Amino acid sequence: MTLSKNVLSTQDFWRYLFSPASVAVIGASNTPGSWGNNAVKGALAAGNKLVYPVNPNSPEILGQKAYRSVTEIPGDVDLAVIVVTEKLVPDVMRQCALKGVKAAMIITSGFAETGEAGRKLEAEVAEIARQGGIRFIGPNSMGHADTGSKMSTFGQTGEMKKGPVAVLSQSGSTCMKIVRSLGELGVNCSKYVSTGNEASIILEDYIEFLAKDDDTKYIVAYVEGLRDGRRFFNLAKEITKEKPIVLVKVGGTEESARAVMSHTGALAGSDAVHTAAFRQSGVIRVEDDDELCDVVYALANSPLPRNNRIGILSIGGGQGALTAEICEKEGLAVGKLEPGTVEKLDKILPPRWPRRNPVDMAGPTAADLAQISNLLLPLLEDKNLDIILLLVPIVMDNTILTGRMGLKTEQIEAYREKELQNLKIIREKIDRFEKPVAGIWQGRGVNSDPASSAKLRDAKILAFSNTRRTARVISLLYRYRQYLDAVNGKK
Repeated sequence: MTLSKNVLSTQDFWRYLFSPASVAVIGASNTPGSWGNNAVKGALAAGNKLVYPVNPNSPEILGQKAYRSVTEIPGDVDLAVIVVTEKLVPDVMRQCALKGVKAAMIITSGFAETGEAGRKLEAEVAEIARQGGIRFIGPNSMGHADTGSKMSTFGQTGEMKKGPVAVLSQSGSTCMKIVRSLGELGVNCSKYVSTGNEASIILEDYIEFLAKDDDTKYIVAYVEGLRDGRRFFNLAKEITKEKPIVLVKVGGTEESARAVMSHTGALAGSDAVHTAAFRQSGVIRVEDDDELCDVVYALANSPLPRNNRIGILSIGGGQGALTAEICEKEGLAVGKLEPGTVEKLDKILPPRWPRRNPVDMAGPTAADLAQISNLLLPLLEDKNLDIILLLVPIVMDNTILTGRMGLKTEQIEAYREKELQNLKIIREKIDRFEKPVAGIWQGRGVNSDPASSAKLRDAKILAFSNTRRTARVISLLYRYRQYLDAVNGKK
């Protein structure tokens, strides 16, 4: 059997993968919740693509005419989504090659992650695809998506908000967890891919493409193993000068390395070598997916600190002292207030405040809480401070305004208007002085109120609920700023 071979430019290939005009779902199904059903739903939800379900046993799938094989489809097929059992995948790939399919997504599992027999089957599929000029995601993938074209093989049918972050993950479930968590933080994605076993397209290929993708400003990844480590680090050295790369790399312990092998068949590699190479190439390595989302949220909503000196504004002395210690353990330094800053704060704070950093409000009254913006401005202007941490709320919720402060409806409206004016001034100062401001509200869902969260994002004020995580994130941003200054020849 002679296979047709596509000759595609690199640019055309990525277009067919992320913005296809036509999609064939091979293994399409009418069974709700099945991979074949979800893939058809996801393709149909885009609303601007020709969708061809393929199933030899069903004349119709979700109201669409079904075909017995991909070769019977009357039109061209840009992208094939393969969800048949693993033993059928080689024949399906041959049919795709005969049809002249441009790109493919293999959701089916049961390949290299299962052992030697699976590795041989995966190699067979990869060779058939190579001869046919087809590059593919997977196998053992959960899907991919492009929010610009609304293309999704994850089976998504809801709104896909467009954003600046591209997510690459060698775990499908982790990919979706990262996407959802970023969304909860108000950070949306450009593209996201569950890369699977990477038998054809490897992580380094995606990284190289995303470096030139105008829709992507930040690249994040969950990594179990690198197929071409040297290429990755050479790419990263150039990319991180313009676009941050934030990643989780697992497999550093014996048990996690064993889990990686059984998951995608990847070799984890030396953790110490990876750590050193990431640092040298400007990659921001984080400990887990939660920290990854925190860092990306901070990158997207805050400037990078010029130095590591923090100013702390606290509602009480104990929290200020605890925060100072945590920050110092994370490599930050408690800055010394300028005399002029002390003079400005003297005019606002009660005489018992300690006149040093951390700035202790010494048990603020309801009236004092309304002065927080006025306290923040001198700290932003202080040349000895590069980062400001607030242990007091800068945006008040209604329970404080009506309860502790006793405001009526008209007074609340006036307060909110003044609050917005203050936030605008604060943002201007943050932009001018390039100083991150983070608010830490212990034990509260700080991003659970959409209105307050939007106000904080608009003002470039970060919101966290944990002091150690906040200090860790700011420290990582500072280290990235150090890297950029070094590669750009700045001190």
